[in-house]
Amino acid sequence: MKKKNIITLLFLLMLTSIVKAQSGTDITKLRKEANDGIVKSQVELANRLLAGKGVAADFKEAAHWYMQAANKGNLEAQFNLAFCLEKGYGVPKDINEAVKWYEKAAAKGSLQAMNSLGHCYDVGGEGFDKNYAKAADWYAKAAKLGYAPAQFNLGSCYYQMKGVDLNYAEAVKWWTKAAEQGNSAALYNLGYCYMNGEGVDRAPERAFMYFLRLADAGDARSQFEIGRMYASGDGIGENAERAIEYLTKSAEQGYAPAQMSLGRHYDKGTLVEQNYEEAAKWYLKAAEQDNAEAQYNIGNMYFHGMGIDQNYEEAFKWMEKAAQQSYAPAQTGLGICYYYGYGVKRNKELGRLWVNKAAVMGDDYAKITLEKMK
Repeated sequence: MKKKNIITLLFLLMLTSIVKAQSGTDITKLRKEANDGIVKSQVELANRLLAGKGVAADFKEAAHWYMQAANKGNLEAQFNLAFCLEKGYGVPKDINEAVKWYEKAAAKGSLQAMNSLGHCYDVGGEGFDKNYAKAADWYAKAAKLGYAPAQFNLGSCYYQMKGVDLNYAEAVKWWTKAAEQGNSAALYNLGYCYMNGEGVDRAPERAFMYFLRLADAGDARSQFEIGRMYASGDGIGENAERAIEYLTKSAEQGYAPAQMSLGRHYDKGTLVEQNYEEAAKWYLKAAEQDNAEAQYNIGNMYFHGMGIDQNYEEAFKWMEKAAQQSYAPAQTGLGICYYYGYGVKRNKELGRLWVNKAAVMGDDYAKITLEKMK
């Protein structure tokens, strides 16, 4: 090793030791000051214990110091103690007690606490009943003061009719305010609203702009939406290459709808050259995430040996999974497997039963198949 590299290594080792020693000194000092009743040090020590910063994480001790500082009226400690109580970090989970401390912090103007109160009433918990009206009220308090997460949540209340009247226009209004502050969930929802004309006039070109912003930042759902839009040309010129590019980006991140869609394109030879092996690969990935259509499609490919070795047992397995999710084509396929004994012991009665289920759901092929089973 060269002399220069040795000196550099020694310097780094010394620097690491100094940092560790300094961290140890800081913690020792903080503990002393915390024990002496200095509120600022109690909060800082609790923050470090909660995050494991410069000291081994210890939620129980963190909650202890938050409690000490919270009882002395410290806003940050009151909020963080409430958070620990809500999540059960270092203390028994107690939503009622969490709400008490969130209310203290909210009374001092904490927008985070107002939003968290809304969340508590929104989702409820053991020993704490949901109250959508109170949730919307707390979200509104923080939203009107410009807090983006609360603006998003209030928009969701209007969209889902939770504690307020259903009002898509109000949902769009609040999501727009949150999106202007970079809230990614609001950006996605706005894209969805402009795509479907909910609360606004339908404007796919504007939806495309929202989705593209998120897609290029790596959001898998938005990459899927952009892929679909390029495939259909809705809101943007049709572009097969770009469609496959964005669908692949999304699928590679494990987004099941994109995997399913990509599999279909390779299966049918739309937008891309037909490739059953690629189709089977993507169908299987989506099927493993319980996508019913993909489960049916991979079952069908196993049944016919398309892009994958023929295997009736695997075909039956995947058809059954999709059929149990009430996917009609799979119910027909499962019925055929039972009726003729493909991958399972033959059972004509069960076969007719499953095909009839699909027929009742309106599957045309099921109706034709039932006639053949008479």
